[in-house]
Amino acid sequence: MRWSTSVSVDPILALLLAAAGASSVLYLLGLWAVRRHLRIPATDPGDPLPPVSIIKPVKGVEEAMDENLQSVLAQRYPGPIEVVFSATDPADPGLALARAVAARHPHVPVRFVVSDPGFGRNPKVANLAGAFAAATHDLVWHSDANVRVPPDYLRRIVAEMQASGASLLTSIVVGTGERSVGAALENVQLSAFIAPAMCTALHVGGVPCVVGKSMLLRRSELDALGGLGRVRDVLAEDFVLGRDYARAGRRVHVSAVPVVNVNERIPVRRFLERHARWLKLRVTVHLGGWLADLGGNPVALLALAWLYSGLAAPLGTVLALAVVLKAAGDLDHVRRMRGEPLSIRWWWVLPVRDLVLAALFFYSAVSRTVCWRGVWMRIGRGSRILEVRHAPLGPTRTDPVGAPAALRG
Repeated sequence: MRWSTSVSVDPILALLLAAAGASSVLYLLGLWAVRRHLRIPATDPGDPLPPVSIIKPVKGVEEAMDENLQSVLAQRYPGPIEVVFSATDPADPGLALARAVAARHPHVPVRFVVSDPGFGRNPKVANLAGAFAAATHDLVWHSDANVRVPPDYLRRIVAEMQASGASLLTSIVVGTGERSVGAALENVQLSAFIAPAMCTALHVGGVPCVVGKSMLLRRSELDALGGLGRVRDVLAEDFVLGRDYARAGRRVHVSAVPVVNVNERIPVRRFLERHARWLKLRVTVHLGGWLADLGGNPVALLALAWLYSGLAAPLGTVLALAVVLKAAGDLDHVRRMRGEPLSIRWWWVLPVRDLVLAALFFYSAVSRTVCWRGVWMRIGRGSRILEVRHAPLGPTRTDPVGAPAALRG
């Protein structure tokens, strides 16, 4: 009898296991990057601080929006400020709520403007354009209506911008307030993946990722680069602006002060639509960043390897161990990023989110239809908006994440 000393290894299984190993290394780098970023010391602000125009585009009423707007109007900033609220519809209920909140702060100069919805195909940029036109100061801070900030946030980011010599400043985003499955999924994704990914890109890859939830910039510098008009027809306007600043030799800074995106009772459908949209944007603007979404998900890669192996027991044990270890890391991310732990009642969403995001990743490879606030768009290279359609009033046949059949794919 002859004994063979060769071992046959399935190349696909070997590739999946190698990818899972590399993913684990990337995840560990993320744990390090978060700690490094959050240890950046606060910058002592200069005196005096420059005047700032705060612009807040609104579209409908967000969860906890009253408190979110209140956090902006209650900023303790030792310099002149003004707040400009904008909407593309004068009857927008979000604008009415903003008026009510502003009335409680009569000492803060506030204006309300109606933006031209025809400015471009990107509805958010169209709304921003009206607010930018109405702002009177060169230094402008924009943040979304679903963002909440601490009372000293503006003072701290202006000081950071001055100290770093940056032309554009953005912040990491964390999620909090979960009271439903959809909200728990959303807040875990923001706090345990999006925010750590921003830290990893910055401290490992040297790439500052700009997120439109909060941006501080000088209007004169933006105008010199072409203004908002250059991003009026792209959906990933924040990424494109950050890229354009970097290409022009302008410094982009990622603040160590996070902004909070409050999500309390959002439905699972909204979570799916939002992160399917973000994945589709990334695959059109930065292929490497899109691949890193799956590359930072060792649980999903090991699950694929386990399924491909025919549910081999040894791989099942490895997968179970990976689920436990990654959940522990994600819980640490959440606690560090937002300063409060994830309730034990929501721990089960951690591995579920990993598997759901993997499914959305593969879906984003073949679909170029996205939904933003009831508006359906088909996007192309660089997230350029090729087609826009408003959702019909009646029932419509949808794909797995809700895209109308006429725009599917």
